[in-house]
Amino acid sequence: MILQWFFLSLSLSFVKAKNVAMTSSGIAVAANGGDGLILQQSASDPAIQQPFPTGIQSFDDVSIDAGNEALVFALSTTSQRVCSFNISGEDLTLVNCVGEEDNFGVAPFCGVSALNSTLIISGGTRGLTIYQYNTGSGVISDSPSVLNNLGLGAIGHPDVVLVNAGLAALSTDFNGTPRFGTLMASIQGSNVNNVQEFRVEDSLEFDLTIRPANFPLVNAIYETETGTYMYTANGPMLVQDLKSDSTSNTLSGAPTGFSAVTVAVNTVKKIAVFGGVSASGGSQILFYDLSVDPRNPSLMGSVPVSGQRITSIASGGDVAAYTTENLATIQYEKLLTSTQNSSSAVQSLHRLALLFAVVLQMNLLML
Repeated sequence: MILQWFFLSLSLSFVKAKNVAMTSSGIAVAANGGDGLILQQSASDPAIQQPFPTGIQSFDDVSIDAGNEALVFALSTTSQRVCSFNISGEDLTLVNCVGEEDNFGVAPFCGVSALNSTLIISGGTRGLTIYQYNTGSGVISDSPSVLNNLGLGAIGHPDVVLVNAGLAALSTDFNGTPRFGTLMASIQGSNVNNVQEFRVEDSLEFDLTIRPANFPLVNAIYETETGTYMYTANGPMLVQDLKSDSTSNTLSGAPTGFSAVTVAVNTVKKIAVFGGVSASGGSQILFYDLSVDPRNPSLMGSVPVSGQRITSIASGGDVAAYTTENLATIQYEKLLTSTQNSSSAVQSLHRLALLFAVVLQMNLLML
């Protein structure tokens, strides 16, 4: 199995990684590979290109700490370093970079996530690496508490998102079948343990991958007073209640030929947004309402992304921000609202009522 990852890494050329993260107010930061980071305050503001720190040659994935949204963390696979920044107006102010002598894994696919003092790099087939950082200043510790840990019984981890500082959702290539899914790993100091697994039936596996940091097995977390829900994009769209059991529900409403490759949750608006690729070409963004039943969300609507391959999506404020393979920009879509959805439903019912009235009238005329 590891040989398959190795030969895959040889066969795929590096492209500009395209990932985006967003604050709850709608400030977006995108990682564009060799083009570095861009910061955009809103859809109507200009995108500001950020200079590379000394010795850094790319930024391929990015994470914003939801506990302190002024802190941004960016991963360079080329330089094998991870850096922290403060959002300062239209600029990102460098805090520090680490990893120069640690040789942490980043291949063939990897991701980064930061939350409440824990910074984790998924590391691909070389295993996960964990640093700690100061939640006020953003200063990352010089040495990792965990380095290249591949001891969780998996082949590799191409992506990761933190549920909290002590629990990570690792996108995982497992041994056995189904082969792909999410491994929930508890983190206690230098100890990392497998506590739960969610396997994906009909996974995309290695289809629609883009090296080095766009593997189409992505998770997003939504917490309520009664549950912690994880939404998964990996061809199918899935939801799991992390406080309940190890079963997954498949979301309904996907257009024919739609393969989900990325997902984000807007906690304030209670909306999940999935980005996916259409079999007929181009991409689509699907909006799901989480307000009534997060385990069985309802499709609010979809927006086409014509002629482009979506790579990453995030949401904050009243918009979704996304990146695509061939454009080094952040693009935006206004979130659909439950009011719009309800209005559409009312209009549909109104049309049905009119149709019923016409049919009834025709039947009466025939009597």
